[in-house]
Amino acid sequence: MSLRRLLPTLLSVGLLLVGWQMIALTVNLPELIPTLPRLLQALVALLGTTSFYQAIATTIGRGLIGLLSSALCAGLTALLLARSHWMEQLFRPWLTLLRSVPVISFILLALIFLDPERLPLLIAFLTIYPLLTENLTKGLKALRPDLSRMTQQFHVSPYNRLTQLYYPQLHPFLFSGLISAAGFGWRAIIMGEALAQCTFGIGSAMKQAQNFLDVPALLAWTGVAIIVSFLTDKGLRRLARWQPAMRFVASSQPIVYAPLPTLRLEQVSYRYAIHQFSYHFEAGKTYGISAPSGRGKTTLLQLISGALQPTEGTITPHPEAVSQLFEYPLLLPQLTAMENVMLPLASCFVRPEAEAIAQEILAQLQLSEQAKQHPATLSYGQQQRVALARALAYPAPLLLLDEPFKGWDEALRKAVIPYLRGRNRADRSLVLLVSHEPTALAELADEVIPL
Repeated sequence: MSLRRLLPTLLSVGLLLVGWQMIALTVNLPELIPTLPRLLQALVALLGTTSFYQAIATTIGRGLIGLLSSALCAGLTALLLARSHWMEQLFRPWLTLLRSVPVISFILLALIFLDPERLPLLIAFLTIYPLLTENLTKGLKALRPDLSRMTQQFHVSPYNRLTQLYYPQLHPFLFSGLISAAGFGWRAIIMGEALAQCTFGIGSAMKQAQNFLDVPALLAWTGVAIIVSFLTDKGLRRLARWQPAMRFVASSQPIVYAPLPTLRLEQVSYRYAIHQFSYHFEAGKTYGISAPSGRGKTTLLQLISGALQPTEGTITPHPEAVSQLFEYPLLLPQLTAMENVMLPLASCFVRPEAEAIAQEILAQLQLSEQAKQHPATLSYGQQQRVALARALAYPAPLLLLDEPFKGWDEALRKAVIPYLRGRNRADRSLVLLVSHEPTALAELADEVIPL
């Protein structure tokens, strides 16, 4: 951190110290309002004792145990509440009660039934747990199921799904809860140590100083408590800036999916959208599926990909892997365009190979200049091309394209279509394309099928 950024904080602390010194000199009651040199002397005296470090270590240990145990229990509870509305309604009054009861009430009640040495941990848990549970439940409810389905479709590894999909979405809820909970938790632990008069701890030392009317020592311990709380807050905020990297396969041998023979749809129906559709799709060809809006084009692709199951009929064989351009781009916002294309490749290739593939396809789709940009900075048409690049990069024998030219101008479409046709001839994959644009279907598809 630069001195310029630190200057306001240093100035604020300096003004506080100057104000304290002026008050101490004016009142002239050194035993009650000690001067700064007297406070410094008291702090130096504490630094020279073993009990000083034991107290700090004990309080920090209690805080860490309380925070970790609360976070674990809150995470499990949040998973339960997010999945079940009934359970959420059942637990909601309890969480509200825990958040509403004053900490001092918990402490006084616990002193009646518990060993004083265990009280600070209990108080930390009761303070932190409801706040974290509330935040994590909101975060889990806010998870986007469409992005989850996308990562499943591309066989994204569990690690990358956790770090690149779930963690970024939960991040604001998790750390806002942790930072707030840690602040409340430290104060509750120190209060519990003081009232329970534990053997060691910052609160215990503060209570002992108060018993002996040692105001300088009491104020010195107060300063230590503030510093510990400040460092915890800074540590959590620094941790919040951490973004785990994408993990790639370790082997240079890429995953090769089995070629897809003829894809057979026999009398396939799905509720009201599709009725007894039959067709045999041959590998190595591009098929266009034409139908007015609302006639089930997207539903048909979902049936073929396995995202939906037909109510009647059969689809055989079930493809080992499917690459898909979805109805919407479904890009991960914290990743660049290049990283979004590389996400499914991380399960198939080592990083240098994945980068080379992504760069080549982005260049063919005229997106080289946007490779390091995030989705929020791209137009809808550019986002759609990034999603198309992702689908083209994934080495699956079946490629499903849902309105691939949405948001494109005619010149760009005409420039890219020859690349798409040539690529399909080279890898012999089966391509199914749905579009409401007859011109696009005619230019790209070997055969157009009405739905």
